[in-house]
Amino acid sequence: MIETNATVQNPNQPLRRLSWRTVVVPLAFLAIHFVLSNLVAFAYMAILAVVQAIQNSVSMSDFFENPEVLDQLLGSHILIITTISGAVIIPICLVYLHQARRRDRRAYLTEKVKPAQVLASVAAMIGSLGLINLWIGLLTALQEQIPMIRDWMNEYLDSINAVSTEGSYFWLIFGICLVTPIVEELIFRGVIQGELRKAMPEWAAIIIQAVIFAAYHFQPIQSSYVLLPGLLLGFAYAVSRSIRVPVIMHCVFNFLGGVLPALLENNEAALHGLAIAQFGFILVGAAAFAYLFLNRREPAAYYQTSQNERS
Repeated sequence: MIETNATVQNPNQPLRRLSWRTVVVPLAFLAIHFVLSNLVAFAYMAILAVVQAIQNSVSMSDFFENPEVLDQLLGSHILIITTISGAVIIPICLVYLHQARRRDRRAYLTEKVKPAQVLASVAAMIGSLGLINLWIGLLTALQEQIPMIRDWMNEYLDSINAVSTEGSYFWLIFGICLVTPIVEELIFRGVIQGELRKAMPEWAAIIIQAVIFAAYHFQPIQSSYVLLPGLLLGFAYAVSRSIRVPVIMHCVFNFLGGVLPALLENNEAALHGLAIAQFGFILVGAAAFAYLFLNRREPAAYYQTSQNERS
């Protein structure tokens, strides 16, 4: 009998390997998102400037040299710009992810999920809205004593108020509740978490992608409160093994946290009721998270990399 010291890889354990792709691919897609979003915005505003110049008989230079007019027009059209840029970015992400999955099935997970998993994930996400409301309330109280927080809060409110929803409810719902969640889930959970899980334990990939997700929002107040949703989205993607779950969670989060308050902005009673409902969902969300954790699916076939990836 021949003895050997070779170890056998457990088929249910991932073959983790840090490579250039672990860093370069996530950075590349963040750059693609940033550049394409700005290019679409510039092209759209340039076309809009031409139309405005023709209709109002003003020169292009007058249009671009007036920052207030430019900011106002950008705010009133940002939802359309977001939708257009998303329509450009989504196919790029899907093509890459499908190609990456051919080399390594961990790169992009689209397995079937049980309805109970989806409902629990959504409940946990709604519960996070209640915690975020508490966090914003704390920051609002602290801004009276801490000037830096006050400046950040004013900057945050200005960025929200700059987005006009008047007469554009279709773009508000379509852009914020559908296009934006799909784009961000494909990039942060699909591409980034998918690359990270090939180089480190899943829990580490979840944390790192959530930190990147929060930092990419750039605004300190917004970054501070999207960290929790980022963690939940990454966790749900890992335990469900389907990108559809975080997409649904993100759609619900954006609707209840952004779109619905905008639709109810003139109804104080309805806004108050919405806030109470979100607070009430904190305990429900905690129970839903516990359910997901206790019923998480163990790593299995998707950890098996292709022969091309191993060689």
